[in-house]
Amino acid sequence: MSDSDRHSATDGSDRDAASDAGRRTSGVPLAMLLAYASPMLAVNFSLVLFMSFINKHAIDVLLVPPVAMGILFGVGRLWDAVTDPLAGVWSDRTSHRWGRRRPWLAVSALPIAGFGLMVWAPPATLGTTALIAWMAVAILGFNSAMTIFLTPHQALGAELTLDHHGVSRIFAARQAAGYVGMVGSLVVAMPYLMTASDPRGSATHIAVVSGVAVLLLVTLSVAILREPAENRRRGGKSAAGVARDVWKNRHARQLLAMIFIEHTGSGASMVLAPFLMQYVVGLPGKIGEIFIFYVGASLLSLSFWLWLSRRIGKKRAWLVGLGTGMLGYFALFFVGEGDLRWMQMVVTLTGAASACGTVLGSSILADVIDADELATGERKEGAYYSAYTFLFKSSSGVMAMLTGLALAWVGYEANAPQQTAATQLAIRSLNGLVPLASFAIGAVILAGFGLTEEAHASIRAQLDAKRVQGGGAGSSD
Repeated sequence: MSDSDRHSATDGSDRDAASDAGRRTSGVPLAMLLAYASPMLAVNFSLVLFMSFINKHAIDVLLVPPVAMGILFGVGRLWDAVTDPLAGVWSDRTSHRWGRRRPWLAVSALPIAGFGLMVWAPPATLGTTALIAWMAVAILGFNSAMTIFLTPHQALGAELTLDHHGVSRIFAARQAAGYVGMVGSLVVAMPYLMTASDPRGSATHIAVVSGVAVLLLVTLSVAILREPAENRRRGGKSAAGVARDVWKNRHARQLLAMIFIEHTGSGASMVLAPFLMQYVVGLPGKIGEIFIFYVGASLLSLSFWLWLSRRIGKKRAWLVGLGTGMLGYFALFFVGEGDLRWMQMVVTLTGAASACGTVLGSSILADVIDADELATGERKEGAYYSAYTFLFKSSSGVMAMLTGLALAWVGYEANAPQQTAATQLAIRSLNGLVPLASFAIGAVILAGFGLTEEAHASIRAQLDAKRVQGGGAGSSD
């Protein structure tokens, strides 16, 4: 190697060390937060409206047969579970001058908009068979496009800073933008579609506007953000090897098991909330007011959880969040007829707990990925966050199935004006006691989680030393 080459290599190493030090100590600039989080406004608006209202719109307005729509929707969820891990592994292994994640985000925008328009606005001239085929393509395409965006986007959040608490701020911004999109979907778009004189035309209008918003916000985000180039070509070399590494990481096993158990309980409550409001509280028309309190508490509590995690650590802050959720679900079991204010108090607690788990769980998983890098020399954010997403979706599906079986077992009667006392008790138990138990089990698992702030600091110091010794790998794109 010539003197000039050695000088260049030394300069590159110095620049890499300076870049890492900057990402570790400079905090997270507001411009970065906005660029990263803003696409979630439009993406989550489209996703939540699809998840919560497409069945009703397709059956009542588009005239898709109910059985066919149920099968298509179920297959779409199963397709999600298969494609999430693939998107994670593939994005980890992507080598592009833009980085590993931004190419996927850029590619996803047009399909999200296009398949979203297909879902909500099929041609009115289609016959039944052609309509079912159209919706099958649209639903699978929309789910695939969402996977292409969501898994790499979440993985990117863990790469934008090396600061232990800065990553929590990044995921809090992402979650806040998602909550705003959710409110727009459920509080504005859904009531608008339910009362529109021309629901077909109104759905088409919403799909076009939301699609344009997705295209604009994702394009701006890709153009503004930069990825750390040293992570390029450092993903897992095979899907089997990646899965083995995730399983061998004891911190990952604990954390992912805890996340699955927590979401299993809260998933039961979400599935049965409409049943609770109709058959126990007796105020089905007030469910929108309950939703406002839930999402409002989730959104407003984010800054508190960030502050608390800095004061007492992520793990202890999450334990406080779990305790808050346990209190809320315990109180939920005692809800009775006409207890609107009680319900609003309860969902304030459970909404705040949900925000805590989502943000701090994502943030701690970023720390686990650092531990994996120390052990394997690879950066596999996509694989880890796809495992997170897979378990989240699996837990919801498991509880949707189990709650249906439980209601059938206790004699639930569809559309009955009043349910039996045994059925009401089952609904209250599934809404309150099952999540309470799952949160308690999750708290026990989390209490034994060993990747503290001090342990993570030691891991980061070892990684930084290895990078300096190895001469660095490149600067940010």
